[in-house]
Amino acid sequence: MSSALLQNKGVVVTRPREQAGDLVDALKAVGARPILFPAVQIEAPENWQSLDDALHRLETFDWVIFTSRNAVAFALSRLQSQNLPWPQGPRVAAVGRETAKALREFGLQVDLVPKKFSSEGLLDSAELSDMQQRHVALFVGDQGRELLEKVLGERGAQVDKVLCYRRTLPGANPTPLLHAWARGELDAVILTSPEIFKNFYQMVGGLGQRWLKNTPLIAISPLTAEAITAVGLPEPWVAPEASTEGLMTALESWVKSRSNTDE
Repeated sequence: MSSALLQNKGVVVTRPREQAGDLVDALKAVGARPILFPAVQIEAPENWQSLDDALHRLETFDWVIFTSRNAVAFALSRLQSQNLPWPQGPRVAAVGRETAKALREFGLQVDLVPKKFSSEGLLDSAELSDMQQRHVALFVGDQGRELLEKVLGERGAQVDKVLCYRRTLPGANPTPLLHAWARGELDAVILTSPEIFKNFYQMVGGLGQRWLKNTPLIAISPLTAEAITAVGLPEPWVAPEASTEGLMTALESWVKSRSNTDE
């Protein structure tokens, strides 16, 4: 992408601040001006019972599936804090590239990453097609999709859903963001989960919600796009894969469409 197309364009990044670094760097690299406005806060679970129980019997699972970088961070940090080893037995699956990268940073071998970075992509993998008498640990947050649990169960697996973290609504003041919007400094918004969109929509209030109707939105997945259109907003640009690279590709599509309209 030509950096000139995005030069000084204000792009709102709604990921949690501690997870926004790669996306912020990618935006800066093409001349954009990232505007951080985290629309979700990631916190430890209210109690550790579910996670601790799973970590103490990891060797009993055939598969351990991590559904996000947050699940990796909380689960493996907890494992390390209790000086527990990772056993040889279970195979490890990640829902996408960034989750797999986080696992490798903790020193784990990742046995399965789908070509299409999503729950659906993982379920399309041949390795998970026959799950009869398989025992699966599904490491998730408190608002995760039920698709993996449901389909793996239908395929014969015993699925233990392991709560690793919870998502809460940040208490950030939206006024500075709304002021930037009013000054014409906000050109697009990147939304990386249905929960993040719903929080963002609530946080910006009625005025921001009206402006969203005329603001280009970049969605990380079709599921996020569905949440956006469900409230009556126009179709967003959808990333071809759930990754920073996919988001930048969708952003490029928006920029090119805007450039073609201006010609």
